[in-house]
Amino acid sequence: MSSAEVDAHLLPEAQRLLRDDDNLLRQIFFNILQKRHPRLATKVDVIYGMAREWCEDGTDDHFETLATYMAKLQTSERVLVASVFSHVLNLHNLSEAVSNAQAEKAARLGADPDHILRATSHSFETILNTDGAKADEIYKSLCTQSVDLVFTAHPTQALRRELLLKYAKMQDELSKLHNTKMSQFEKYQCLENLKGLVQSAWRTDEIHRRKPTPQDEMRAGLAYVQNVIFPALPIFLRRLDAALEKIGQPRLPVSHAPFRFGSWMGGDRDGNPNVTHNTTRDVCIIAKLAACDLYFKEIEQLMFDLSIWRANSELQKVARTMAANVDIAKVTEERKNKNYADFWSPFDPLLEPFRAVLSDLRDRLYRTREVLHQCLSHKEQNVQQMLQDEDCISSSEQLIEPLMLMFNSLNETGDEPIANGRLLDVIRQVHTFGLSLTRLDIRQEASRHAEVINAITEYLGMGSYSQWDEEKKLDFLITELQGKRPLMPPGTPMSPDAEEVVATLRTLGTLPPESLGAYIISMAKQPSDVLAVVLLQRECGIQSYLRVVPLFETLQDLDNAPNAMRKLLTTDMY
Repeated sequence: MSSAEVDAHLLPEAQRLLRDDDNLLRQIFFNILQKRHPRLATKVDVIYGMAREWCEDGTDDHFETLATYMAKLQTSERVLVASVFSHVLNLHNLSEAVSNAQAEKAARLGADPDHILRATSHSFETILNTDGAKADEIYKSLCTQSVDLVFTAHPTQALRRELLLKYAKMQDELSKLHNTKMSQFEKYQCLENLKGLVQSAWRTDEIHRRKPTPQDEMRAGLAYVQNVIFPALPIFLRRLDAALEKIGQPRLPVSHAPFRFGSWMGGDRDGNPNVTHNTTRDVCIIAKLAACDLYFKEIEQLMFDLSIWRANSELQKVARTMAANVDIAKVTEERKNKNYADFWSPFDPLLEPFRAVLSDLRDRLYRTREVLHQCLSHKEQNVQQMLQDEDCISSSEQLIEPLMLMFNSLNETGDEPIANGRLLDVIRQVHTFGLSLTRLDIRQEASRHAEVINAITEYLGMGSYSQWDEEKKLDFLITELQGKRPLMPPGTPMSPDAEEVVATLRTLGTLPPESLGAYIISMAKQPSDVLAVVLLQRECGIQSYLRVVPLFETLQDLDNAPNAMRKLLTTDMY
Protein backbone atom coordinates (compact mmCIF):
# COMPACT_ATOMS: atom_id res chain seq x y z
CA MET A 1 0.00 0.00 0.00
CA SER A 2 1.38 3.40 -0.96
CA SER A 3 1.82 6.10 1.66
CA ALA A 4 -0.90 8.15 -0.05
CA GLU A 5 -3.37 5.26 0.20
CA VAL A 6 -2.51 4.63 3.84
CA ASP A 7 -2.67 8.33 4.64
CA ALA A 8 -6.18 8.53 3.16
CA HIS A 9 -7.79 5.80 5.26
CA LEU A 10 -8.31 4.99 8.90
CA LEU A 11 -6.94 1.49 9.26
CA PRO A 12 -8.58 -1.24 11.36
CA GLU A 13 -6.56 -1.10 14.57
CA ALA A 14 -6.63 2.69 14.64
CA GLN A 15 -10.39 2.68 14.05
CA ARG A 16 -10.80 0.39 17.04
CA LEU A 17 -8.62 2.64 19.23
CA LEU A 18 -10.54 5.73 18.19
CA ARG A 19 -13.91 4.05 18.65
CA ASP A 20 -13.01 2.71 22.09
CA ASP A 21 -11.68 6.06 23.33
CA ASP A 22 -14.66 7.88 21.85
CA ASN A 23 -17.13 5.51 23.46
CA LEU A 24 -15.40 5.78 26.83
CA LEU A 25 -15.49 9.58 26.95
CA ARG A 26 -19.05 9.73 25.63
CA GLN A 27 -20.19 7.12 28.17
CA ILE A 28 -18.59 9.05 31.04
CA PHE A 29 -20.27 12.24 29.88
CA PHE A 30 -23.72 10.72 29.36
CA ASN A 31 -23.56 9.02 32.75
CA ILE A 32 -23.02 12.48 34.24
CA LEU A 33 -25.99 13.84 32.26
CA GLN A 34 -28.29 10.97 33.22
CA LYS A 35 -27.43 11.38 36.88
CA ARG A 36 -27.54 15.19 37.08
CA HIS A 37 -29.84 16.15 34.16
CA PRO A 38 -32.03 13.12 33.29
CA ARG A 39 -34.55 15.07 31.17
CA LEU A 40 -31.79 16.72 29.16
CA ALA A 41 -30.07 13.34 28.70
CA THR A 42 -33.29 11.85 27.31
CA LYS A 43 -33.74 14.68 24.82
CA VAL A 44 -30.12 14.41 23.68
CA ASP A 45 -30.53 10.65 23.18
CA VAL A 46 -33.62 11.22 21.03
CA ILE A 47 -31.88 13.90 18.93
CA TYR A 48 -28.76 11.75 18.56
CA GLY A 49 -30.89 8.80 17.35
CA MET A 50 -32.78 10.96 14.86
CA ALA A 51 -29.57 12.49 13.54
CA ARG A 52 -28.02 9.04 13.09
CA GLU A 53 -31.05 7.80 11.17
CA TRP A 54 -30.89 10.81 8.88
CA CYS A 55 -27.15 10.34 8.29
CA GLU A 56 -27.62 6.66 7.49
CA ASP A 57 -30.69 7.14 5.31
CA GLY A 58 -30.19 10.66 3.97
CA THR A 59 -33.89 11.22 3.18
CA ASP A 60 -35.78 14.46 3.69
CA ASP A 61 -38.34 12.69 5.87
CA HIS A 62 -35.80 11.91 8.59
CA PHE A 63 -34.43 15.44 8.44
CA GLU A 64 -37.95 16.93 8.75
CA THR A 65 -38.62 14.70 11.77
CA LEU A 66 -35.42 15.96 13.41
CA ALA A 67 -36.18 19.60 12.56
CA THR A 68 -39.73 19.32 13.90
CA TYR A 69 -38.50 17.85 17.19
CA MET A 70 -35.90 20.59 17.59
CA ALA A 71 -38.46 23.31 16.84
CA LYS A 72 -40.60 22.14 19.75
CA LEU A 73 -37.77 22.64 22.26
CA GLN A 74 -37.77 25.76 24.40
CA THR A 75 -34.98 28.28 23.88
CA SER A 76 -33.27 27.32 27.14
CA GLU A 77 -33.42 23.65 26.14
CA ARG A 78 -31.85 24.36 22.74
CA VAL A 79 -28.97 26.17 24.44
CA LEU A 80 -28.32 23.19 26.70
CA VAL A 81 -28.60 20.70 23.83
CA ALA A 82 -26.17 22.74 21.75
CA SER A 83 -23.79 22.87 24.71
CA VAL A 84 -23.97 19.08 25.12
CA PHE A 85 -23.13 18.41 21.48
CA SER A 86 -20.37 21.01 21.57
CA HIS A 87 -18.89 19.20 24.56
CA VAL A 88 -19.23 15.83 22.78
CA LEU A 89 -17.39 17.17 19.74
CA ASN A 90 -14.56 18.47 21.92
CA LEU A 91 -14.29 15.06 23.57
CA HIS A 92 -14.20 13.41 20.16
CA ASN A 93 -11.35 15.71 19.11
CA LEU A 94 -9.46 14.57 22.19
CA SER A 95 -9.94 10.89 21.43
CA GLU A 96 -8.87 11.47 17.83
CA ALA A 97 -5.69 13.24 18.96
CA VAL A 98 -4.85 10.38 21.34
CA SER A 99 -5.56 7.82 18.62
CA ASN A 100 -3.22 9.63 16.23
CA ALA A 101 -0.49 9.73 18.85
CA GLN A 102 -0.88 6.03 19.65
CA ALA A 103 -0.74 5.13 15.97
CA GLU A 104 2.42 7.13 15.46
CA LYS A 105 3.96 5.49 18.52
CA ALA A 106 3.07 2.05 17.17
CA ALA A 107 4.73 2.94 13.89
CA ARG A 108 7.92 4.06 15.62
CA LEU A 109 7.98 0.77 17.53
CA GLY A 110 7.77 -1.17 14.27
CA ALA A 111 4.16 -2.29 14.37
CA ASP A 112 2.52 -3.74 11.28
CA PRO A 113 1.58 -0.75 9.08
CA ASP A 114 -1.83 -2.34 8.42
CA HIS A 115 -2.67 -1.81 12.09
CA ILE A 116 -1.82 1.84 12.51
CA LEU A 117 -3.73 4.98 11.75
CA ARG A 118 -1.55 6.36 9.00
CA ALA A 119 1.75 5.42 7.49
CA THR A 120 4.61 7.39 8.94
CA SER A 121 5.02 9.33 5.73
CA HIS A 122 5.53 12.42 7.84
CA SER A 123 7.98 10.93 10.34
CA PHE A 124 11.50 12.29 10.64
CA GLU A 125 13.02 9.06 9.39
CA THR A 126 10.91 9.02 6.24
CA ILE A 127 11.53 12.67 5.47
CA LEU A 128 15.30 12.48 6.00
CA ASN A 129 15.56 9.37 3.83
CA THR A 130 14.04 11.12 0.83
CA ASP A 131 15.45 9.76 -2.40
CA GLY A 132 17.94 12.02 -4.15
CA ALA A 133 18.95 14.05 -1.10
CA LYS A 134 22.41 13.52 0.36
CA ALA A 135 22.70 13.18 4.12
CA ASP A 136 25.25 15.96 4.50
CA GLU A 137 23.11 18.32 2.40
CA ILE A 138 20.08 17.60 4.58
CA TYR A 139 22.14 18.29 7.69
CA LYS A 140 23.53 21.58 6.34
CA SER A 141 20.03 22.68 5.38
CA LEU A 142 18.66 21.92 8.83
CA CYS A 143 21.54 23.81 10.43
CA THR A 144 20.83 26.98 8.46
CA GLN A 145 17.05 27.20 8.21
CA SER A 146 14.76 28.66 10.84
CA VAL A 147 10.98 28.98 10.89
CA ASP A 148 9.27 31.94 12.54
CA LEU A 149 5.82 30.99 13.87
CA VAL A 150 3.63 33.95 14.86
CA PHE A 151 0.56 33.95 17.08
CA THR A 152 -1.78 36.50 15.52
CA ALA A 153 -4.39 38.42 17.50
CA HIS A 154 -7.67 36.55 17.98
CA PRO A 155 -9.48 37.84 21.08
CA THR A 156 -12.60 35.85 20.12
CA GLN A 157 -10.97 32.44 20.77
CA ALA A 158 -13.98 30.15 21.21
CA LEU A 159 -12.57 27.97 23.98
CA ARG A 160 -11.59 29.51 27.28
CA ARG A 161 -8.12 28.86 28.63
CA GLU A 162 -9.60 26.98 31.59
CA LEU A 163 -11.29 24.50 29.24
CA LEU A 164 -8.20 24.11 27.08
CA LEU A 165 -6.18 23.13 30.14
CA LYS A 166 -8.86 20.66 31.27
CA TYR A 167 -8.94 19.05 27.82
CA ALA A 168 -5.15 18.77 27.83
CA LYS A 169 -5.31 16.93 31.17
CA MET A 170 -8.03 14.63 29.79
CA GLN A 171 -5.79 13.83 26.85
CA ASP A 172 -2.97 12.88 29.21
CA GLU A 173 -5.21 10.60 31.27
CA LEU A 174 -6.66 8.96 28.17
CA SER A 175 -3.18 8.33 26.84
CA LYS A 176 -2.19 6.63 30.11
CA LEU A 177 -5.00 4.11 29.66
CA HIS A 178 -3.21 2.77 26.58
CA ASN A 179 -0.33 1.61 28.77
CA THR A 180 -0.80 -2.16 28.97
CA LYS A 181 1.50 -2.40 32.01
CA MET A 182 -0.76 -0.37 34.28
CA SER A 183 -2.10 -2.04 37.40
CA GLN A 184 -5.84 -2.29 37.98
CA PHE A 185 -5.66 0.45 40.59
CA GLU A 186 -3.76 2.74 38.20
CA LYS A 187 -6.44 2.20 35.55
CA TYR A 188 -9.15 2.85 38.11
CA GLN A 189 -7.43 6.08 39.16
CA CYS A 190 -7.14 7.22 35.52
CA LEU A 191 -10.85 6.61 34.98
CA GLU A 192 -11.71 8.50 38.16
CA ASN A 193 -9.54 11.42 37.03
CA LEU A 194 -11.26 11.40 33.64
CA LYS A 195 -14.69 11.46 35.25
CA GLY A 196 -13.71 14.45 37.37
CA LEU A 197 -12.23 16.33 34.41
CA VAL A 198 -15.22 15.65 32.12
CA GLN A 199 -17.65 16.81 34.79
CA SER A 200 -15.53 19.86 35.59
CA ALA A 201 -15.43 20.83 31.91
CA TRP A 202 -19.21 20.40 31.62
CA ARG A 203 -19.74 22.61 34.67
CA THR A 204 -17.45 25.33 33.33
CA ASP A 205 -19.01 28.17 31.35
CA GLU A 206 -17.91 27.86 27.73
CA ILE A 207 -18.28 31.54 26.94
CA HIS A 208 -16.32 34.62 28.02
CA ARG A 209 -18.91 36.73 29.84
CA ARG A 210 -16.87 39.89 29.43
CA LYS A 211 -14.89 41.22 26.52
CA PRO A 212 -11.27 40.07 26.88
CA THR A 213 -8.61 42.76 27.08
CA PRO A 214 -5.44 42.52 24.98
CA GLN A 215 -3.65 41.53 28.19
CA ASP A 216 -6.14 38.67 28.68
CA GLU A 217 -5.57 37.65 25.10
CA MET A 218 -1.82 37.61 25.64
CA ARG A 219 -2.11 35.46 28.75
CA ALA A 220 -4.32 32.99 26.90
CA GLY A 221 -1.87 32.80 24.02
CA LEU A 222 1.07 32.37 26.39
CA ALA A 223 -0.70 29.38 27.95
CA TYR A 224 -0.07 27.44 24.71
CA VAL A 225 3.61 28.31 24.84
CA GLN A 226 4.03 27.62 28.55
CA ASN A 227 2.06 24.37 28.74
CA VAL A 228 2.60 22.83 25.30
CA ILE A 229 5.29 24.33 23.10
CA PHE A 230 7.97 25.07 25.71
CA PRO A 231 8.13 21.49 27.09
CA ALA A 232 7.57 19.90 23.66
CA LEU A 233 10.41 21.69 21.87
CA PRO A 234 13.35 19.73 23.40
CA ILE A 235 11.49 16.45 22.77
CA PHE A 236 11.00 17.42 19.13
CA LEU A 237 14.68 18.30 18.75
CA ARG A 238 15.76 15.03 20.37
CA ARG A 239 13.66 13.09 17.87
CA LEU A 240 15.25 15.11 15.09
CA ASP A 241 18.71 14.33 16.51
CA ALA A 242 17.87 10.63 16.59
CA ALA A 243 16.71 10.74 12.95
CA LEU A 244 19.93 12.52 11.94
CA GLU A 245 22.00 9.88 13.70
CA LYS A 246 20.29 7.18 11.60
CA ILE A 247 21.58 8.83 8.42
CA GLY A 248 25.09 9.20 9.82
CA GLN A 249 24.93 12.85 10.85
CA PRO A 250 25.66 14.57 14.20
CA ARG A 251 22.98 16.25 16.27
CA LEU A 252 22.01 19.82 15.49
CA PRO A 253 24.37 22.48 16.89
CA VAL A 254 23.45 23.44 20.44
CA SER A 255 23.06 27.09 19.50
CA HIS A 256 20.82 26.52 16.47
CA ALA A 257 17.12 27.27 16.90
CA PRO A 258 15.06 25.74 14.05
CA PHE A 259 12.03 27.60 15.38
CA ARG A 260 11.36 31.03 16.80
CA PHE A 261 8.06 32.37 18.00
CA GLY A 262 6.40 35.74 17.59
CA SER A 263 3.11 37.30 18.60
CA TRP A 264 0.74 40.08 17.56
CA MET A 265 -1.22 39.91 20.83
CA GLY A 266 -0.97 43.32 22.44
CA GLY A 267 1.02 44.72 19.51
CA ASP A 268 -1.58 44.79 16.73
CA ARG A 269 -3.13 48.22 17.07
CA ASP A 270 -4.48 48.48 13.51
CA GLY A 271 -8.08 49.56 14.09
CA ASN A 272 -8.09 48.38 17.72
CA PRO A 273 -8.35 51.36 20.11
CA ASN A 274 -7.84 49.05 23.11
CA VAL A 275 -4.22 48.41 22.16
CA THR A 276 -2.26 51.38 23.48
CA HIS A 277 1.38 51.99 24.33
CA ASN A 278 0.66 50.88 27.90
CA THR A 279 -0.91 47.68 26.58
CA THR A 280 2.22 46.91 24.58
CA ARG A 281 4.39 47.58 27.60
CA ASP A 282 2.25 45.32 29.80
CA VAL A 283 2.26 42.33 27.44
CA CYS A 284 6.03 42.53 27.01
CA ILE A 285 6.51 42.46 30.78
CA ILE A 286 3.95 39.66 31.19
CA ALA A 287 5.79 37.56 28.60
CA LYS A 288 9.13 38.13 30.33
CA LEU A 289 7.60 37.17 33.68
CA ALA A 290 6.27 33.95 32.17
CA ALA A 291 9.72 33.16 30.78
CA CYS A 292 11.38 33.84 34.14
CA ASP A 293 8.92 31.51 35.87
CA LEU A 294 9.69 28.70 33.44
CA TYR A 295 13.47 29.11 33.63
CA PHE A 296 13.35 29.43 37.42
CA LYS A 297 11.77 25.96 37.63
CA GLU A 298 14.30 24.53 35.15
CA ILE A 299 17.25 25.97 37.06
CA GLU A 300 15.96 24.57 40.35
CA GLN A 301 15.64 21.14 38.75
CA LEU A 302 19.18 21.40 37.37
CA MET A 303 20.36 22.14 40.90
CA PHE A 304 19.05 18.71 41.90
CA ASP A 305 20.55 17.03 38.82
CA LEU A 306 24.04 18.59 38.77
CA SER A 307 25.25 17.58 42.22
CA ILE A 308 28.61 16.40 40.83
CA TRP A 309 31.97 17.74 41.97
CA ARG A 310 34.23 17.23 38.93
CA ALA A 311 34.54 20.32 36.71
CA ASN A 312 37.07 21.93 34.40
CA SER A 313 39.30 24.76 35.62
CA GLU A 314 37.18 27.49 34.01
CA LEU A 315 34.01 26.46 35.82
CA GLN A 316 35.88 26.04 39.10
CA LYS A 317 37.27 29.55 38.78
CA VAL A 318 33.82 31.04 38.15
CA ALA A 319 32.32 29.11 41.07
CA ARG A 320 35.08 30.31 43.42
CA THR A 321 34.61 33.91 42.30
CA MET A 322 30.87 33.72 42.97
CA ALA A 323 31.44 32.21 46.41
CA ALA A 324 34.06 34.77 47.45
CA ASN A 325 33.05 37.35 50.05
CA VAL A 326 29.65 35.75 50.59
CA ASP A 327 28.07 36.16 54.01
CA ILE A 328 26.69 32.65 54.46
CA ALA A 329 24.26 33.51 57.27
CA LYS A 330 22.91 36.56 55.44
CA VAL A 331 22.47 34.77 52.12
CA THR A 332 20.79 31.81 53.80
CA GLU A 333 18.28 34.06 55.54
CA GLU A 334 17.56 35.98 52.33
CA ARG A 335 16.87 32.78 50.44
CA LYS A 336 14.53 31.55 53.15
CA ASN A 337 12.61 34.81 52.90
CA LYS A 338 12.28 34.28 49.15
CA ASN A 339 10.41 31.02 49.82
CA TYR A 340 12.83 28.90 47.83
CA ALA A 341 11.79 25.25 47.89
CA ASP A 342 15.30 24.08 48.76
CA PHE A 343 19.02 24.92 48.71
CA TRP A 344 19.12 27.95 50.97
CA SER A 345 22.76 27.83 52.09
CA PRO A 346 25.58 28.78 49.67
CA PHE A 347 27.40 25.82 48.08
CA ASP A 348 31.06 24.93 48.50
CA PRO A 349 32.58 25.76 45.07
CA LEU A 350 35.11 22.94 45.41
CA LEU A 351 32.59 20.22 46.18
CA GLU A 352 29.57 21.45 44.20
CA PRO A 353 30.72 23.96 41.56
CA PHE A 354 27.69 23.46 39.29
CA ARG A 355 25.27 24.16 42.11
CA ALA A 356 27.24 27.25 43.10
CA VAL A 357 26.81 28.68 39.58
CA LEU A 358 23.18 27.59 39.32
CA SER A 359 22.28 29.12 42.68
CA ASP A 360 23.59 32.48 41.46
CA LEU A 361 21.45 32.12 38.32
CA ARG A 362 18.43 31.32 40.46
CA ASP A 363 19.00 34.43 42.59
CA ARG A 364 19.29 36.62 39.50
CA LEU A 365 16.12 35.16 37.98
CA TYR A 366 14.29 35.84 41.24
CA ARG A 367 15.60 39.42 41.21
CA THR A 368 14.52 39.78 37.57
CA ARG A 369 10.98 38.72 38.44
CA GLU A 370 10.83 41.21 41.32
CA VAL A 371 11.96 44.08 39.09
CA LEU A 372 9.48 43.11 36.36
CA HIS A 373 6.62 43.08 38.86
CA GLN A 374 7.72 46.53 39.99
CA CYS A 375 7.81 47.79 36.38
CA LEU A 376 4.35 46.38 35.78
CA SER A 377 3.01 48.57 38.60
CA HIS A 378 4.99 51.71 37.73
CA LYS A 379 4.36 52.77 34.14
CA GLU A 380 6.99 55.51 34.19
CA GLN A 381 9.93 53.13 34.70
CA ASN A 382 12.29 52.23 31.85
CA VAL A 383 12.14 48.42 31.83
CA GLN A 384 15.46 47.80 30.09
CA GLN A 385 17.28 50.32 32.28
CA MET A 386 15.80 48.87 35.47
CA LEU A 387 16.89 45.35 34.52
CA GLN A 388 20.43 46.53 33.86
CA ASP A 389 20.70 48.66 37.01
CA GLU A 390 19.45 45.95 39.38
CA ASP A 391 21.88 43.24 38.22
CA CYS A 392 19.08 41.20 36.69
CA ILE A 393 19.21 38.93 33.66
CA SER A 394 18.45 41.41 30.90
CA SER A 395 19.39 39.29 27.87
CA SER A 396 19.26 35.61 26.96
CA GLU A 397 23.04 35.64 26.51
CA GLN A 398 23.44 36.24 30.25
CA LEU A 399 21.52 33.02 30.84
CA ILE A 400 23.14 30.99 28.06
CA GLU A 401 26.73 31.86 29.01
CA PRO A 402 26.80 30.08 32.41
CA LEU A 403 24.72 27.19 31.04
CA MET A 404 27.20 26.69 28.20
CA LEU A 405 30.07 26.96 30.69
CA MET A 406 28.62 23.97 32.55
CA PHE A 407 27.82 22.12 29.31
CA ASN A 408 31.40 22.47 28.05
CA SER A 409 32.82 21.46 31.43
CA LEU A 410 30.79 18.25 31.47
CA ASN A 411 31.94 17.37 27.97
CA GLU A 412 35.58 18.06 28.81
CA THR A 413 35.51 15.87 31.92
CA GLY A 414 33.94 12.91 30.14
CA ASP A 415 30.42 13.41 31.47
CA GLU A 416 28.71 13.74 28.07
CA PRO A 417 25.57 11.80 29.09
CA ILE A 418 24.94 14.35 31.85
CA ALA A 419 25.64 17.29 29.51
CA ASN A 420 23.22 15.87 26.94
CA GLY A 421 20.40 15.49 29.46
CA ARG A 422 18.23 18.20 30.92
CA LEU A 423 21.00 20.79 30.62
CA LEU A 424 21.01 20.48 26.82
CA ASP A 425 17.23 20.81 26.78
CA VAL A 426 17.32 24.03 28.81
CA ILE A 427 20.04 25.53 26.60
CA ARG A 428 17.95 24.82 23.53
CA GLN A 429 14.89 26.33 25.15
CA VAL A 430 16.77 29.54 25.92
CA HIS A 431 18.09 29.76 22.35
CA THR A 432 14.57 29.30 21.00
CA PHE A 433 12.41 31.29 23.39
CA GLY A 434 14.88 33.80 24.79
CA LEU A 435 13.73 35.76 27.83
CA SER A 436 10.37 36.70 26.36
CA LEU A 437 9.01 33.37 24.99
CA THR A 438 7.63 35.24 21.97
CA ARG A 439 8.83 38.39 20.24
CA LEU A 440 6.09 40.99 20.01
CA ASP A 441 5.36 42.39 16.55
CA ILE A 442 3.95 45.92 16.34
CA ARG A 443 1.35 46.67 13.67
CA GLN A 444 0.09 50.13 12.79
CA GLU A 445 -1.63 51.65 9.77
CA ALA A 446 0.58 53.64 7.36
CA SER A 447 -1.53 56.82 7.47
CA ARG A 448 -0.89 57.18 11.22
CA HIS A 449 2.86 57.59 10.67
CA ALA A 450 2.23 60.08 7.87
CA GLU A 451 -0.04 62.00 10.24
CA VAL A 452 2.79 62.34 12.78
CA ILE A 453 5.30 63.59 10.22
CA ASN A 454 2.69 65.94 8.76
CA ALA A 455 2.18 67.48 12.22
CA ILE A 456 5.95 68.02 12.51
CA THR A 457 6.41 69.62 9.06
CA GLU A 458 3.44 71.93 9.55
CA TYR A 459 4.65 72.97 13.01
CA LEU A 460 8.10 73.74 11.58
CA GLY A 461 6.59 75.74 8.70
CA MET A 462 7.80 73.30 6.06
CA GLY A 463 4.41 72.67 4.52
CA SER A 464 2.05 69.71 4.61
CA TYR A 465 3.86 66.39 4.29
CA SER A 466 0.58 64.67 3.40
CA GLN A 467 0.22 66.88 0.31
CA TRP A 468 3.70 66.16 -1.07
CA ASP A 469 4.25 63.75 -3.92
CA GLU A 470 6.24 60.57 -3.35
CA GLU A 471 9.56 61.95 -4.66
CA LYS A 472 9.42 64.97 -2.35
CA LYS A 473 8.57 62.73 0.62
CA LEU A 474 11.53 60.47 -0.15
CA ASP A 475 13.93 63.39 -0.51
CA PHE A 476 12.79 64.81 2.82
CA LEU A 477 12.97 61.48 4.69
CA ILE A 478 16.38 60.54 3.27
CA THR A 479 17.82 63.97 4.10
CA GLU A 480 16.54 63.76 7.68
CA LEU A 481 17.82 60.20 8.14
CA GLN A 482 21.27 61.22 6.90
CA GLY A 483 21.35 64.22 9.21
CA LYS A 484 22.14 64.24 12.91
CA ARG A 485 19.87 66.96 14.30
CA PRO A 486 16.58 65.98 15.98
CA LEU A 487 13.51 66.65 13.89
CA MET A 488 10.63 66.60 16.38
CA PRO A 489 10.55 69.65 18.72
CA PRO A 490 9.11 69.14 22.21
CA GLY A 491 5.48 70.19 22.43
CA THR A 492 4.67 69.66 18.75
CA PRO A 493 0.84 69.81 18.57
CA MET A 494 -0.67 66.54 17.36
CA SER A 495 -4.00 64.78 17.24
CA PRO A 496 -4.67 62.08 19.89
CA ASP A 497 -4.05 59.34 17.30
CA ALA A 498 -0.70 60.84 16.32
CA GLU A 499 0.28 61.30 19.97
CA GLU A 500 -0.44 57.61 20.58
CA VAL A 501 1.88 56.62 17.72
CA VAL A 502 4.69 58.68 19.26
CA ALA A 503 3.95 57.32 22.74
CA THR A 504 4.11 53.77 21.39
CA LEU A 505 7.47 54.31 19.72
CA ARG A 506 8.91 55.96 22.82
CA THR A 507 7.66 53.04 24.90
CA LEU A 508 9.35 50.58 22.55
CA GLY A 509 12.62 52.39 23.23
CA THR A 510 12.32 51.49 26.94
CA LEU A 511 11.71 47.78 26.37
CA PRO A 512 14.36 45.06 25.99
CA PRO A 513 15.17 44.62 22.28
CA GLU A 514 14.83 40.83 22.64
CA SER A 515 11.15 41.29 23.47
CA LEU A 516 10.38 42.93 20.12
CA GLY A 517 10.06 41.54 16.61
CA ALA A 518 8.99 43.42 13.49
CA TYR A 519 7.23 46.73 13.00
CA ILE A 520 4.49 45.94 10.48
CA ILE A 521 2.92 48.71 8.40
CA SER A 522 -0.59 47.80 7.29
CA MET A 523 -2.03 49.42 4.15
CA ALA A 524 1.48 50.24 2.92
CA LYS A 525 1.65 51.81 -0.51
CA GLN A 526 5.01 53.49 -1.17
CA PRO A 527 8.67 53.39 -0.05
CA SER A 528 8.05 56.53 2.02
CA ASP A 529 5.79 54.47 4.30
CA VAL A 530 8.81 52.40 5.33
CA LEU A 531 11.29 55.27 5.65
CA ALA A 532 8.79 57.24 7.75
CA VAL A 533 8.80 54.48 10.38
CA VAL A 534 12.60 54.25 10.33
CA LEU A 535 12.83 58.02 10.92
CA LEU A 536 10.24 57.97 13.71
CA GLN A 537 12.10 55.15 15.47
CA ARG A 538 15.21 57.32 15.53
CA GLU A 539 13.31 60.39 16.71
CA CYS A 540 11.65 58.46 19.54
CA GLY A 541 14.88 57.10 20.97
CA ILE A 542 14.82 53.47 19.83
CA GLN A 543 18.44 52.29 19.92
CA SER A 544 17.98 48.86 18.30
CA TYR A 545 15.69 49.53 15.37
CA LEU A 546 12.83 47.12 14.76
CA ARG A 547 12.88 45.69 11.25
CA VAL A 548 10.13 47.36 9.24
CA VAL A 549 7.74 45.16 7.25
CA PRO A 550 5.40 46.83 4.72
CA LEU A 551 2.10 45.02 4.27
CA PHE A 552 0.60 45.67 0.82
CA GLU A 553 -3.10 44.83 1.02
CA THR A 554 -5.28 46.37 -1.72
CA LEU A 555 -5.18 45.00 -5.25
CA GLN A 556 -3.70 48.25 -6.56
CA ASP A 557 -1.02 48.28 -3.87
CA LEU A 558 -0.17 44.64 -4.55
CA ASP A 559 0.21 45.38 -8.25
CA ASN A 560 2.52 48.28 -7.41
CA ALA A 561 4.43 46.42 -4.67
CA PRO A 562 7.33 45.24 -6.89
CA ASN A 563 8.01 48.79 -8.05
CA ALA A 564 7.72 50.17 -4.52
CA MET A 565 10.15 47.59 -3.12
CA ARG A 566 12.54 48.02 -6.02
CA LYS A 567 12.60 51.77 -5.38
CA LEU A 568 13.15 51.21 -1.65
CA LEU A 569 15.93 48.65 -2.06
CA THR A 570 17.81 50.76 -4.60
CA THR A 571 17.90 53.73 -2.22
CA ASP A 572 21.56 53.90 -1.15
CA MET A 573 20.83 55.14 2.35
CA TYR A 574 18.32 52.35 3.01
